Amino acid sequence: MQHGVIGLKLLGLDRGDVTHVLLSHLHFDHCGGSIEKVNEKLLPAFKNATYWSNENHWEWATKPNDREKASFLKENILPIKESGRLKFIETEEGIEFAKNFNLRFVNGHTESMMLPQIKYKDKTIVYMADLLPSVAHIPIPYVMAYDTRPLETLKEKKSFLTEALEKDFILFFEHDPEIECCSLELTDKGIRSKETFKLESIL
Repeated sequence: MQHGVIGLKLLGLDRGDVTHVLLSHLHFDHCGGSIEKVNEKLLPAFKNATYWSNENHWEWATKPNDREKASFLKENILPIKESGRLKFIETEEGIEFAKNFNLRFVNGHTESMMLPQIKYKDKTIVYMADLLPSVAHIPIPYVMAYDTRPLETLKEKKSFLTEALEKDFILFFEHDPEIECCSLELTDKGIRSKETFKLESIL
């Protein structure tokens, strides 16, 4: 949460200015900053925001399997619904969330994970969440041990990367410690990163 607050301040904003929080999925490292403790109560950290998930994933997260149970923390999740600020998005591929803002759905990492796809000027930027958490995960066989359906992840990666190369998408990474974004190129080893850069360089 601290990094998020700093990022908002750099833009001249604070948490009260945030009106929508889109949760790619509900693993603790992707939604933990959504809640804060106030006078021993767990409340939405973005008090003026609507929180967005989808019904398939919410059901998966609130009735977790043994594999993911440690990743879905009820203190990060249930207060969102209790606040009355939770809304669900239909799990329809390519659904338009807002103007120039579509959603992709993938199921290899966890059920119905959402990938925001944003058109900005002449670019399409895709937030990769945990489908491709880092540049190192671009090669097709490289999947995370955390994935619940690794063979499904392989199919989803292959399909996405083929489209991303053809349409010149920019990939925005969640977990890469050094690289924020990259473009793609086809090499003799398959699809790989071409140029790497900061997101701010294209904004």
